Amino acid sequence: MGITYPPIAPTLSGDIISINQFLNSPTRVARRLRTLTDQKFIADVLLTGRIQASGGAIAYQQAESIYADRDADIVTAGAEYPRGLAGTGPSQLATPSKYGQDIPITDESIGRQGIDPVNRALLKASNRVVKVVDTLALAAIASAVTQTQAATAAWNTTNADPLTDALLAAAQIDDLADGFSADTIVVTATLYARLVGNQKVIAGLARESTSSVTSTGEVQRIAGLVVRQVPAARMPSGVTAMVMDSTQLGALGYEAIPSPEYSGDPDGVQSWTRRDPDARDAWLVRVRRAVVPIVQEPSCCVKITGA
Repeated sequence: MGITYPPIAPTLSGDIISINQFLNSPTRVARRLRTLTDQKFIADVLLTGRIQASGGAIAYQQAESIYADRDADIVTAGAEYPRGLAGTGPSQLATPSKYGQDIPITDESIGRQGIDPVNRALLKASNRVVKVVDTLALAAIASAVTQTQAATAAWNTTNADPLTDALLAAAQIDDLADGFSADTIVVTATLYARLVGNQKVIAGLARESTSSVTSTGEVQRIAGLVVRQVPAARMPSGVTAMVMDSTQLGALGYEAIPSPEYSGDPDGVQSWTRRDPDARDAWLVRVRRAVVPIVQEPSCCVKITGA
C-alpha cells in the first residue's frame, strides 16, 4: 500500500490508535520533520554545496584561484606552449559533529490533547536543531570573511541608504574578477525592518499592486540580491549584514551514520521514534543532524559594517 505525502494528520479516535500508528511510523515522522525544517535552515541556503565525510573528516581547499599561475603567451609556429599550473588553495580539514536530543511525549498528554503534543514536540525539536546549525554556520561564515563595506550611514538614520550599501558590497565581490556574482544579502530582523521602511527603497518598488511593501511589509529582493533575514541572536556579535555569492561560498559537510533505526536523509535532519525504554508511559522522539559548515570561498562575501 502506498504512503500519502504529505502525510494526513492523525485523528483522535477511540483508543487514539491513529496517533500511535503515526508515531510508530518512522517514515511519516521523518517526512513531517522534513516539512518543518526544509524552509527554515538559513545554513542550507547560504552554504549550498554538500560534501560527505569520508572516514569521519572532510579535506577541502579554501580560497582556490580560478586562474592558472601564469598568463597565456603568444605561441609562434612550431614553438612549445608555455606550461601553467592549476594551483590549489590552502588545505583545510573539517569534522562533522552530531547535534540532537530526545523529546518525550507522554501517553497522558496524547490522551488529553490528541495530536497537539506530538505536533508541538516535533516543532520544538526541529526549531532547536535549526537554531544550533544556523548559529554555527553564520559564525563560520563571519569568522572566515575579512572583506567589509562601511555603510553610508546607520540604517536607523535619515541619511541611511541600504540600496547603495548593498550595491557597493556586491561591487567588491564582482571586482575581484574571480567568477563570483553576489546574489544574496543576509540581515538581522531589525535591519530588515529598517530596509523595508527606508524611503529610498520604497521609492524604487512597484506601487500599483496589492502586494506593495506598505501592504505586505516584505521586500524579497533589492539590488538584484535575495533578502534573507535571520534573528539577531543567531548572528555573531558585531555582524548585522552580509552580501555574498551563495552558490560559491561553501558547503555543509555531513556524515552518513549507518544507524538502521533512523529515518531521513543523511545530509539533513534524521529522526527515531520509539516507546520510552524505561517504561515511563511515553514516546520518545529523537532528532539529530551530523553536520559541519565549510566556507570554501570567503572572498565572495562582504560584511556591511556600521549599519
